[in-house]
Order: sequence, then C-alpha cells, then structure tokens
Amino acid sequence: MSRFDFVGFGALNMDIFYSLKAGKRTEDILPELHPGGEIIGSERDRVIAFENSEKYAILTGRSGGGQSANTAVALARMGFKCGFIGKVGDDELGDLLLDSMENVDKSHIKRGGNSGVCLCILDQSGERANVVFPGSNDTLSIDDSDIEYARNSKAIHLTSFCSEKVLKEQERFLMGDLNESIITFDPGEIYSRLGIERLKKILKRTKILFATDEELKSMINKAYQESVKQIIDLGTEIVVCKMAERGSIIVTKKLSVHIPITRVEKVVDKTGAGDVYSAGFIAGMLLNLPLESCGKLASSASALSITGYGREKYPDREFLKRVLESNIIVSS
Repeated sequence: MSRFDFVGFGALNMDIFYSLKAGKRTEDILPELHPGGEIIGSERDRVIAFENSEKYAILTGRSGGGQSANTAVALARMGFKCGFIGKVGDDELGDLLLDSMENVDKSHIKRGGNSGVCLCILDQSGERANVVFPGSNDTLSIDDSDIEYARNSKAIHLTSFCSEKVLKEQERFLMGDLNESIITFDPGEIYSRLGIERLKKILKRTKILFATDEELKSMINKAYQESVKQIIDLGTEIVVCKMAERGSIIVTKKLSVHIPITRVEKVVDKTGAGDVYSAGFIAGMLLNLPLESCGKLASSASALSITGYGREKYPDREFLKRVLESNIIVSS
C-alpha cells in the first residue's frame, strides 16, 4: 500500500520578490540576468543584486519556494498525501521554509548550514527572473532511509539543484529499489544547460519529463522537437513541453496533443507557474485521467497560480472539484 501519493526531491529556497520600478529592466539588477531566466549567484552577485534591487525595484514579499517544493505544496492543497526529500538551513529561514511546506510530510527534510535563497525579479508583465543562492541545498546527501521513505510513493518528482554533488545523489537515489513509483522530472534551466548526455541516467528512469521549449533546445542545442525525439528514444515515455503563451504540447511515441493556455484577467506573478502546471498534470495522472485532461487540469492550475504572489493562489480541493466537474475534463 502506498504511503504517499507524491514525494518531491529538490531544492528548498526562500523566494524574495522584488517588482521593478517603471522604466527599469531586469538587466539593471545583474547584467547577465534576463526575463524568464535563472542563474546561480556568487556571494559577490548577492551583494550587488540585493543592492540594485533596493535601488531599482520594490520589495513585494517572500515565500517558500523551490521547483519540487512548489509542486508538493500545490498537490497537498488539492488533497494529495505528499512527502519531501531536501535540506534547509539551521537558521530562521529554515524554520520559515519548513512552515511553508504546509500539509507536506517534512520528516526527511534535513537541516544544517544556511538556507537557500532565490531572488525573484518581476518585470511589469509579471515575468520573473531568478538568481539562486543555494546555501545548504548543495550539501544534501541521501541514505537508504530516504529511498525507503519514497519507495512506495505513487509518484516521485525530481527537480534541479545547483551542484554536481547533489545531481549524483539524485542518480544514486534512482538506482535504489523504488518499486513501481512513477518518476517525473523537471530539469529547469540549470540542469537543462548541462545537456542531454549528462542527464541520461535520470532521463532513462523518467516516465514524464516537464520542460520548456527553450530548456529542451538547450539540452542538445537544436530545435526542441529534435530534443523531444531523442529523449523519448532514451526511454522517457511522455514529454510535456511548456511554451508559456503558446500553451503546452504533450508528446509520446504515438501522439502529440496541444493544450492551449487558460486565460486570466490579470497576471500578478508567474514565479512557480511551471511547478504548479506539473502539480496539475501529476494530479490528473494520479486520478487516472487521459493525457489531454491532465494537460487541461495543469493549464487551469497554472493559470490560477499567476493571479497572486508566491503561493497565495495555488489550487486547492475546491479548485480540483470544480475543474473535475467542468466539461473540460474527460474521464478515461
């Protein structure tokens, strides 16, 4: 019997949000930063980026973050039983990060060092750019108890860290006895830049890959369609390509389905929208919905999330009930 519906394995960061003042650009914070992008920051970058944020932007809040953490929180709010493997600092931010993982089992979140921080810069359209300062995330090690913890989960979702060391830990984790758990993977910009060869060990174990078209392009430096083909040839069963305003495409060996975006009246913050998309898709999968319905549920969940800052507008049980009763979802 499954202990969890979902176990996440990824970085845990405190997201600190700044909205750019009129006439200011993302590049004013750090020259190498661009809208929609994500970079790993040094300690020098940290000083410069926060100084420039105070000059060129307005502090709008902070929230627990991290790709897989966001997905876990969204799924837990929708009523699924969730656990998590990760690490936070032995500091005040670590306490806040643990508190932010509402209704998620935290027994395998380790502590030590300084917590990870992600500086999130929002432009006038709500598009975000991230500078990640990984902190204790980069010192995470797993052991057999973590594999035992996750092995009976219905789904296990891996997302990126900033260090090669923890990527190797994730590969070792996947070599363990995880029974029939479905492996899902969102490499994000950081892992995608490593290329398809470096990610082979994870991709071969992955059932569902979530990635943007730009991330797919960066994996092999070719059009995303060619990346999708190569990834499926490696053994990944389903590739979900997220394309922002153009919606998403679900691709398998046998089919390709386009899912249009769900429109909202006002976009507030796009941070974590892709993570909530993953949550919606995984929710559909756990409910045995057809792939197209999983995509529509994911699109609706993601759209709701961008109408508030951080996790303010994440989907919940009422959202899930409403969408499942609507005519956009077709049961299998």
